[in-house]
Amino acid sequence: MSIEVRNVSKHFGDFAALKDVSLRVEAGELVALLGPSGSGKTTLLRIIAGLETPDSGSVLLEGEDATAQQVQQRRVGFVFQHYALFKHMTVYDNVAFGLDVRPRRSRPSKAEIAEKVMKLLRLVQLDRIAYRRPAQLSGGQRQRVALARALAVEPKVLLLDEPFGALDAKVRKELRRWLRRLHDEIHVTSVFVTHDQEEALEVADRVVVMNEGRIEQTGRPAEVYHSPANAFVYNFLGDVNLFHGRIENGQPLIGATAAGGAESALVFVRPHLLDISHDSADPNRFRACVSHVNPAGPAVKVELISEWGDPVQVNLTQERYQELKLECGMDVYLVPKEMRAFPNRP
Repeated sequence: MSIEVRNVSKHFGDFAALKDVSLRVEAGELVALLGPSGSGKTTLLRIIAGLETPDSGSVLLEGEDATAQQVQQRRVGFVFQHYALFKHMTVYDNVAFGLDVRPRRSRPSKAEIAEKVMKLLRLVQLDRIAYRRPAQLSGGQRQRVALARALAVEPKVLLLDEPFGALDAKVRKELRRWLRRLHDEIHVTSVFVTHDQEEALEVADRVVVMNEGRIEQTGRPAEVYHSPANAFVYNFLGDVNLFHGRIENGQPLIGATAAGGAESALVFVRPHLLDISHDSADPNRFRACVSHVNPAGPAVKVELISEWGDPVQVNLTQERYQELKLECGMDVYLVPKEMRAFPNRP
């Protein structure tokens, strides 16, 4: 089922949560709504679900206007961040709940419910613990129960509000890979909210970057990461160093090299796209002092202070770190391998 949001706005008192937002999600897509807190992503998800009503605009499901439809009419499955499982019920009963409470004429038989529930529990790899209660499960297991419960009613659309937000980092990584594999099996149109850039870029078919109630950019993960539409998107997607520089003859310049009457700009360089050198001959280099080195892990994280006093982070390979023999207090030169600049206009 496709989803189309047309010119939707929503206010809570004087606060504009959404400002004329339009978005289309194709049938079978897995789309991430990504943005900082207060950007409007959860409000947009709840409007798609029917849990909130827009002040203006419309929501279409499979081409039909669903703006005035109740939640039950929209055939959506909703997975909350904090699971919302029934504590007194077993895993099996939690998953079966949406089927058990259907009106008698549309309710499957007990045998059909049992078959469907166990099939879903096998799908989410929880069939062996079907008769445990939520208190006996890990956070990751509870989240998978919540997902199975949402899928049990055969939703046309699956909506997930920060589904892994309450989990620790290791479990988050495991579950997001699992969600991607699950989606590839069932192909239900899915939209999930996250503020975790890595999560969105790893899991989604398309990423919708939101800020202050508006959509800043929509595109495939590689597109929004490597070709950001504006300074906000670049700054929000991953670690980045921000410099105040200039654009001269179409080329970004940083620091002392950015003199003259060129256009003022915000210049961004990702930590892995900065090299450290002891050579002062490179024309686009600038001086910095090493303030801290963290060699733990596959990349060595080096913190420096630029010659004009700003903090800079550089990620080096272990091999490059060994070559440079860096020590705290050492003066070095930073050489950008790739820069992205946006005019600094009011």
